Amino acid sequence: MKEKLTPLQAIRKKCLDCMCGSKKEVRLCPIKDCPLYPYRFGKNPYHKGGKGRSKEEMKKISEILRKKRQKMGK
Repeated sequence: MKEKLTPLQAIRKKCLDCMCGSKKEVRLCPIKDCPLYPYRFGKNPYHKGGKGRSKEEMKKISEILRKKRQKMGK
């Protein structure tokens, strides 16, 4: 059975394949017009997620989302 990969993991694996398995070469990739280039580290550079937010802010956001989900479920 093939291993299941997330799309970002698959991109990372493809970039490593393109650069003959060298992580250093992936980092130094000169092909900036490649559509996978921004994702070559296996992360979405455009996704902010919870980074840069305090625990208190994340708790407030979680509470707001929980309340909205409860309302939708009724």
